[in-house]
Amino acid sequence: MKASKYISLAFSVAIAAGIGTAADAKELKYVFGGSESGLSEGARRFADVLSKETEGRYTAKVYVGNLFGYKETNGALSEGLGDVGFVVAPYFRAEYPQVNFIADLATASSNPYAATGALNEYYMSCKACIDEFKAQNQAFTGTMAIGPYYLYSKPRIDSLESIKGKKIRGFGTFGRWVAEMGGSASVISSNDVYSAMSQGVLDGSTHTPYTIINLSMGEVTDYLLDLPIGLGLGNSLFSTNLDLWKSLSEEDKRAYLKAVAYGDATATAKYQASNLLVLESSPGQYGVEIIKPKADIQAKSDEFRAKDIALIVKNAKEKSGIADAEKRKDRFLKLNEKWEKLVKTIDYKDPEALGKLYYDEVFSKVDLSLFN
Repeated sequence: MKASKYISLAFSVAIAAGIGTAADAKELKYVFGGSESGLSEGARRFADVLSKETEGRYTAKVYVGNLFGYKETNGALSEGLGDVGFVVAPYFRAEYPQVNFIADLATASSNPYAATGALNEYYMSCKACIDEFKAQNQAFTGTMAIGPYYLYSKPRIDSLESIKGKKIRGFGTFGRWVAEMGGSASVISSNDVYSAMSQGVLDGSTHTPYTIINLSMGEVTDYLLDLPIGLGLGNSLFSTNLDLWKSLSEEDKRAYLKAVAYGDATATAKYQASNLLVLESSPGQYGVEIIKPKADIQAKSDEFRAKDIALIVKNAKEKSGIADAEKRKDRFLKLNEKWEKLVKTIDYKDPEALGKLYYDEVFSKVDLSLFN
């Protein structure tokens, strides 16, 4: 009877403790302005790891495409309407000059697995970058790379003559590429491209191949030019409301960054796997024909990549006031070389192996005082 009494008491205490833990748990609102993709999978992996690493003190509910669009998320996080979400820094050039300077170096790599590692090692030790997000009442907790970007279009575009005067969506490096090739670049959200192309406002877009599927671009696009332009950088997948970040204990901040590492890895690996679905598809499988570039546009594109980095550095100095742009560029390029080698030491297509590498090499070593 006595043993039974103690067992019953212990069970009651355990149940009460469980109820208390559940009641004290805080559910974070994660906002993503796009549609389902490897990015949203990364957000859900973040939520899983966050709950595990904080022992349930923090959870996250992922809202995909039904709260704020890409251009609204930055303000929503600043105002606390969302706790964490996907901020595309290139949409906000005035607010994030330091972050966008590195994001503009899109042609420096065509390997998203390595670039994500290099970007995070750079950004998470860049006080000026972190301070830009702090000025927007956000904690900049990392980034990831997508791509490479390609040109897809309604009319067949495979030469300098065929691209001349065509209206094509492209921002940053991709907008400059469009202009250099002879097209007319338009800066609009990827969410608006389908409508613009269906109405003939745009002839094409520069984006990742998977948008042919997940944004239904195959319905308004006939051709994809097999000519990689550069990676999509500057995507803060887990930008966090600063008030929320400051409310976390140091232990939970560390757990949070571990969740970011695995979320970034999942997003990078899953998104690239989706790109390969299109690039390795059979002809017409997703409504587009993958075409080869003519020699003139190939040569012009190679020339563009070779000189674009020099232009980016020049613009950073003269237009953004980044006096040490050359030094910063060199640091990022060296980090990218380092990460090109690092990712080859693992099965980089495995999100778990990639997440462990990102965590061990970057996120476990972050100086938390940079966010104060």
